[in-house]
Amino acid sequence: MTAPSNLEQALASRREGRMADAERFCLAALSEKPGFAPVIYLLGELLWARGAYDEACDRFGQAIPAADKFAQDYLANQIQRLNQCDWHGYESSRALTTRLVRTGGAVVNPVNFMYISDSASDQSLCARLTAYRKYPAARPLWTRRSRRPGKIRLGYLSSDFYDHAVAHVIAGVFEHHDRNAFELTAISCCPEWQSPIRNQITGAFDHFLNVMDLDDMTVARLIFDRDIDVLISLSGYAYRARPQILAHRPAPVQVSFLGFPGSLGAPYVDYLIADQIVLPPEERRFYAEKIAWMPHVYQPTDDRNFRGPAVSDRQSEGLPADGVVLMAYNQLCKVSPGMFAAWMRILHRSPRAVLWLSEGGDAARINLRQAARDSGIDPARLIFAPRIASREAHLARHHLADLFIDTLPYNAHSTASDALWFGLPVVTCRGGAFPGRVCASLVTAAGFPELAVDGLDDYENLIVDLAGDPARLAALRQQVERRAPESPLFQTENYTRHLESAYRTMYEASQSGLAPESFAVKAS
Repeated sequence: MTAPSNLEQALASRREGRMADAERFCLAALSEKPGFAPVIYLLGELLWARGAYDEACDRFGQAIPAADKFAQDYLANQIQRLNQCDWHGYESSRALTTRLVRTGGAVVNPVNFMYISDSASDQSLCARLTAYRKYPAARPLWTRRSRRPGKIRLGYLSSDFYDHAVAHVIAGVFEHHDRNAFELTAISCCPEWQSPIRNQITGAFDHFLNVMDLDDMTVARLIFDRDIDVLISLSGYAYRARPQILAHRPAPVQVSFLGFPGSLGAPYVDYLIADQIVLPPEERRFYAEKIAWMPHVYQPTDDRNFRGPAVSDRQSEGLPADGVVLMAYNQLCKVSPGMFAAWMRILHRSPRAVLWLSEGGDAARINLRQAARDSGIDPARLIFAPRIASREAHLARHHLADLFIDTLPYNAHSTASDALWFGLPVVTCRGGAFPGRVCASLVTAAGFPELAVDGLDDYENLIVDLAGDPARLAALRQQVERRAPESPLFQTENYTRHLESAYRTMYEASQSGLAPESFAVKAS
């Protein structure tokens, strides 16, 4: 379609800072070509820039169904703004994105969508759209054939075999696998960044293949030629993930696990590993996969992880010596305006408390301090922990906090298990979908189900009660320090045996020619 004559003038006006003229030229262009998506989208950007958020989202909603590229640009921009805690127009953009998912108006990145959605149904729709439009099933490589005798061959496909949260929580599982029964192959889709965790993981596998520079079909053929029996995707739709490899069906059993907390929505993924807190049986209808329910907790941990003493003190970290330190070390894109408002109400009711956040850059720090000021809270009560290169030094900072407080709709995952490992109590609120229930699963497996509540009112009240009762909080911290390391959450070898039981069930069903079915792994 030929562009309307006023589009170039609109673009030139925007470049020169004449925004009102740019809007006028856009409207003239739309009079000439009413449905021209680039002009509608440009007008939406101009409206957004001057603060007309609802009107801007209406325009985006008109443009995006006609031009999916604009949807991707717009939604990527929204996540960048969340990382900076810029919440202008948050509700309008969230409503627009949800409408696009529900109507199939655009393919929305499923990971990004989890940061703004608390609906298992909507997240399922988002994943299914992504699978069918971006990663459709290809002609399958695998067909029934004679299997080479020997151990069950597991293939772990991941874009996170480096200094990444997924690598840290699962490294112990790789090392505890029964090598008399299983042969392990890593299929790595990430650069060869060297680090202690990379070296630990590399040494835990029988075969470690770096396939970053190979195309999807070549990788799928490589997996097929190696006779992998169970292929486990640890990345799903995460950054650098390669779901199209799974779409070629290189293995008889294909599993989604850990790196993407939800359904991939794809017909070529047979199983999803979960537990009955993150995925209650009554919600199985929202998942394309069959479910393998682990007995205690779906997320693994490494019980040989660093657990040393604090390497700094409160003063050096800018924390009050005698105040209550509420740690919230999640990525800042997980901090929704509603979550931050709850934290500000907690600080109003807890005058001795400060909020200890992860450093997220100058823009995020400025925006959060302004949001605190707007809520009537002294911005100095927000303290930002700088990023440090040493993982051990970062983890040791947990000793300086009193309580870890969680986020919605996307919980702390590995961050929460780190806190519990260091004896720090974690208060969480159960969400409506998998990513918002992981922390409840973790604290329950650690032996403290009372720290997982339903509803933000109960969440706020529990935190305020603990912050206002130093003796109770100190006693709780001692209990977590003593009991959590001995809980099922941190029994890596036992967890690995349960995971292997799940793999055997999947493998044996496949060998018997049976269709995948959901099942629960029995606790040993």
